[in-house]
Parts: sequence; structure tokens; C-alpha cells
Amino acid sequence: MTTALTQAMTGANWQVAEQLWRLRLEIPRWVGPVPEPGQFIMLRVGDGDDPLLGRPFGIAGFWELGQGASLEILYRVVGRGTQAMTGWPAGRVVRFLGPLGNGFPIPPEKSRSLLVAGGVGLPPLLALIRTMRAFGRESEVTLLYGEATADRLLDLSIEQDLDVDYQTCTEDGSCGMKGLVTDLLVNRKQSDPYHLYVCGPNPMMKAVHGLCEGGCLTSHYSLESRMACGFGVCSGCAVNVGSEPENNYVRVCCEGPVFPGNVLTEESFRETV
Repeated sequence: MTTALTQAMTGANWQVAEQLWRLRLEIPRWVGPVPEPGQFIMLRVGDGDDPLLGRPFGIAGFWELGQGASLEILYRVVGRGTQAMTGWPAGRVVRFLGPLGNGFPIPPEKSRSLLVAGGVGLPPLLALIRTMRAFGRESEVTLLYGEATADRLLDLSIEQDLDVDYQTCTEDGSCGMKGLVTDLLVNRKQSDPYHLYVCGPNPMMKAVHGLCEGGCLTSHYSLESRMACGFGVCSGCAVNVGSEPENNYVRVCCEGPVFPGNVLTEESFRETV
């Protein structure tokens, strides 16, 4: 983990769904490790001190290019910072910290993996799929992906490097099955033991945890929490884990964001304000 800012230039920056954008960062010189699936960056969205704090974004893709690299994020417009990002032209100089945090462990070979994504919880799971595909193991992966409406879904059918089995659902039934991503889980019969990977809104992950914990080989969740620094100094992203949660706080940015499901409780998925 490094706390030094990396300089990059914006590449392609385009809208892919309702309020959902894809941004490529072109990094002239990459000296750090290859990001693990599930790690994130803290991106500075302002030129000065407004906004003062960086914003955390899960890494959706990473490609080494000679001495440099290309890094991709997906972001949803939810406030002033992300709204400003939609206007970034190609070639704009930006800075970020990362890769940060702990990522998803790669499952054992010739095993089944079930990935469950809700909303903008999709990016770290896309990174995991791309890693599995690089190992020639995409046939071992199934992705369940849910959103509120079809307009908010990323169209996975056009992603040429994401050739995996997937199912989608929407709350209004406008695409895929009508219902929540947890309904896909309930309706899906798992004939083989599987490794579970989850990222999305806290209420969704809490529901998945209640449905699946104890019924899979292993489980890992990428937790959501508001972050200020991204590397553990402020402790503003602390959440409860363990059997005695009142005495066991961990920092999502450092000890996480990925945690094994067997250490998480209902308190771990508490909504932050």
C-alpha cells in the first residue's frame, strides 16, 4: 500500500447506463503491484481543495501497457464530485492513491464461484471475472446482477472480455427476472458446492449473508462504508465484525474492504450516514 499520489490522464469517459459512467485512467508509469480484484483507489476529483477529500472507487479493470498501465472504474452520479467527473475530457491530469485495501482471494482451481452484485457493487466483481478469465477459468464463474430498472443496468452482453454465465434481474421487471438479486439466489438451485463473492448496497449484502452463510464453501463480502482518507488514518470507515461486535471494530479501507463472511454479523452491514 502506498500513500503517494499517482498521476494519470483521463482516457475514455462515457455514459453506459442511467447515471452510470465508465472512466479509463491512462497511467504513464506504473511502479506498484498489479491490483487485486476487490481493491480500490481514492481519486481526487477537484483541482484544489474543493472537494477536499478523495472519492473511493472499486477497480473494474487493469491492464499493464509497457511501463505504464490503464485502469478502469465505473461510477454513478450521486453528488457534486461525481457530477463534475462526467465533464472530464480526455487528457485531463488527475491523481489518485492506490491500489488500496485487501481484495478477493482467488478460488481453488476447478471449483464453482458464484458472484452476486447489486448496483454499483459490480466493479470489483468485474475485476474478479477478468482475473479468472486471464487464468482460463471463466467457465467456473456465474454472476448474478441486480438493479432497480433496465436503464440502470450495465449491458454485459457487449463486454467481450466478460464471457461468463450471468443472470440479471430488475425490481420493476424491465430486464431479466422481476425482483431482487436475492430472488435470483433463492430461485437458483446450486447442484455443486460454490465459493461466494458479494458486493453491493449494505441491505442487499445483509440479505445475501442471511441466505447463504453456512451453505457455501467460502464467502467474501466487499463492504460499503464512507471513507475520508482511504488508508486507515482517520478510522472513519470502521465497522463491527466478530462475535462481540461492540469490542471489535475494523477499518474497511485497511482490514477490508473484503472480509470473509464467517466474521461478519448483522452489525457489519449497518447503513452509514
